[in-house]
Amino acid sequence: MASSALLAAALATTTHAQTRPAAAAAGANTIEELVVTAERREQSLQDVPVAVTAFSARQRAIEGITTVQDITNFTPGLTYSSQLDRPVIRGLARNNNIYLSDSAVAVYYDDFFSNSTFLVGRDDMLIDQVEVLLGPQGTLYGRNAVGGLINTLSKHPSEDFGGEVRAVVGNFGYTKFEGTVTGPTMIKGLNFRLSAYDLNQTQGYFRNLVGPSEGDVRHDPYFDAMLEYKNDKNEIWLDAYILGFNKDRGGPGGLLGIPTGGHYDKSETQPGQLVFNPNFPFGGGAVPGSVVGIPAGLTDNPALQNIRTFAHAQPTNIVLNATYTVTLHATHHFDGFDVKYIGGYSQYHYDLHTAYFNNDNSPVTSYQIPLAPGGTCATLGPPICTPLTVHPRQIFEYEAHPNWSSHELDFSSTNDSPIQWIGGFYRYDEFDNNPERFQEPDQPQIGAPAPVAPGLPAPPNPSLDYLLLDYQDHISSTAAFGQIDWKFTDQLKLTAGLRYTYDEKHGQEEARYIAFQDLSAAVSAENLGSFLPAVDITPIQISMTPGKGICSTPNLQTTGKFAGDWVRCLKDHSSAFTGTLGLSWTPDKETLIYGRYNRGYKAFGFNAGFIGANVEAAPEYVDDFEAGIKKTWRRFTLDADVFYYDYKNAQIPIGVPVGAVSVTEFINIPKSISRGFELTAFWQPMDHLNLSLVYGFDDTRIDSGCSLVGGVATGSCFVDIADPGATAVGARPVGATGAQAVSGNPLPQAPRNKVAFNANYTFEFGPGNLILSGSYIWKDKSYDSIFTRFYDEAPKWDQVDLRATWQGDHDKYELVAYVRNLFDTLGYDAAAGGYPIASPVGGGGFTQAPAYDLTPPRTYGFEVHYKF
Repeated sequence: MASSALLAAALATTTHAQTRPAAAAAGANTIEELVVTAERREQSLQDVPVAVTAFSARQRAIEGITTVQDITNFTPGLTYSSQLDRPVIRGLARNNNIYLSDSAVAVYYDDFFSNSTFLVGRDDMLIDQVEVLLGPQGTLYGRNAVGGLINTLSKHPSEDFGGEVRAVVGNFGYTKFEGTVTGPTMIKGLNFRLSAYDLNQTQGYFRNLVGPSEGDVRHDPYFDAMLEYKNDKNEIWLDAYILGFNKDRGGPGGLLGIPTGGHYDKSETQPGQLVFNPNFPFGGGAVPGSVVGIPAGLTDNPALQNIRTFAHAQPTNIVLNATYTVTLHATHHFDGFDVKYIGGYSQYHYDLHTAYFNNDNSPVTSYQIPLAPGGTCATLGPPICTPLTVHPRQIFEYEAHPNWSSHELDFSSTNDSPIQWIGGFYRYDEFDNNPERFQEPDQPQIGAPAPVAPGLPAPPNPSLDYLLLDYQDHISSTAAFGQIDWKFTDQLKLTAGLRYTYDEKHGQEEARYIAFQDLSAAVSAENLGSFLPAVDITPIQISMTPGKGICSTPNLQTTGKFAGDWVRCLKDHSSAFTGTLGLSWTPDKETLIYGRYNRGYKAFGFNAGFIGANVEAAPEYVDDFEAGIKKTWRRFTLDADVFYYDYKNAQIPIGVPVGAVSVTEFINIPKSISRGFELTAFWQPMDHLNLSLVYGFDDTRIDSGCSLVGGVATGSCFVDIADPGATAVGARPVGATGAQAVSGNPLPQAPRNKVAFNANYTFEFGPGNLILSGSYIWKDKSYDSIFTRFYDEAPKWDQVDLRATWQGDHDKYELVAYVRNLFDTLGYDAAAGGYPIASPVGGGGFTQAPAYDLTPPRTYGFEVHYKF
């Protein structure tokens, strides 16, 4: 392969306006620009006056950018939680997994909106390009996005027959076999592409002392079929794909991080929990000889010795089925303008069964609680009454059954006039059903609860759910939008866009709370022993207070599907005008300087499922001011931007104690700021050597004050449920209220600094070419919460990756060897918060066990690619 072709292959973009060497002649040192669709029409990336990071298929292959986390590492301002499948851009996020709360970052697969980010990581055999738009997308793209968007563009069918097969083998029992075939059909202008892969990993990144390993153990089959028809006036493209998880112990929701920084909580009951603590026996308080499940020699949390070791009796099981997407793109070319339709339907059924890590990071399956001398049970004695036997094996089951469809109709100019325009209409509909169940399947008392007070209901509970949270909803969004670009001189262009969005959400939520623990001195395991009942506390746990967005008072369902649950209706709507205004200056063909204002909006949200107070959060708004430069020299490009966000009403879920348990409420932070600087540089100092640098600085802070008025905390004052007395190191208490000031704290999941560097060099030989690539990533600390405590923190981390690619003559085959996380460092893809421990360890009245979303340990493998 010629050196220029190799350079073109190796240097596809990694920047806001990254470029690659042209494939013109050997030793070429000119620059060829990448074409993107950031503003819904094909343009050179260097000519787009917005902050965009783009990744071509070839650049991903050379540098080993194979996952969503890799894309995150090389994109300034972007953070992603692999465990929770949540993207964040410049501190703007969806901070829960409730679909009635919109994501701040919209994800598109070929311009079709998705509520999942997972498939962004499909590899370069399937995906031609990934584009990340930083900043509010409040004008052109179909679904409004207050923080930014990610768009993947698939490889289309070809009119020439061809294809590729690949095999990948790595440590931890990793294998991936995939293939694609494309070509013409019997009908002129109609081409096809069929693609499939089968991904397996049999060993996990975490060792379980009492069960199978976990952490990315998975079996994920995938199949994709495309048809594309083209003639002089029309382009029609149909794509359908299916995906499955087959009893995975990894992927979204799987174990990537565990409580790592704390001892086991050895108290009998834990704060905010409904059932007995499974780790109580580790304190020696259980009846001697009654404890079942603790392996020999284990006296405390094994993660204290090895962060990737744990012990819990309930294995993770993730099943994804009934999962498919169908999209249709149809374009008709008129004289001077195009009309394009983008539509599709998608659904998935996700079912997660796992241990409830907040309360069941434990191997214990059974123990007894000693009786109090002179208590009711001790007085009656056996066989009438015996010590209470606790069966603490807990299962957390989370199901998501969403389906959504969208329809978009775009009109765009195609002439060479100095005025270009694009406009359209958009409609989105989504339906969800999301039950969450917390079970103790071996504890029979939970199936027959007693009433919490005389006269209150306590229906039977055959499912043995001690906590049930569920909601079903319909979400709709309707919008009209338009944008005009006016090049009023050869060097100056004015951009103006406007969008109107109307959002409506309504649904039904259900909840049931059953307590099986000590509720008082009289109703306790020590006093009542085996007579201790489970108690249905739902009537006193849920909120009966009317509020914004609530369209009915809770009522008990006595028959049908939701028998035993309390049910409440939710409904509301919001709307907004958003848009953009910008000016760009092109003093020469190698330089673009721009300034831009963007107005962003995120619809109101419901924190559904709890039947709690403060269920609705008001809409978010952001005023974004940006300026940037994109400069290209022959062997060097420099792309930089600065931004300032005036961010209002950030929607934040926050834990609050309600009765016997801790639940989540929705709040708005009145004012926050996000400001920063982003830079990407590419340098080709000599033929065959390519260097790239990505840096992002993001200074976020809460800018809303808090004060004490008449002994009451007012303003942005909040209680950290993990530290309700505000006594921990770093707390800023407001009087004696327990509330804390959060002004000046950073927004969740917003690292202040990020750096990524890659160097790759191509050696040319007669039989083929060898490309060596090395990457270094460094990421600053971030927090899971608006509170900045050690238990909310993901520490700073770094990682080194190496990759070697041998390209055979004529590029017919490739051999790849890789090592990821060469030095086996601990990495944290996102902060995950802490778990409360009631018994003090080392003083302070309480302690916390921090948890992390850990990146994988050292992995290595070998790939074989063959093209035909």
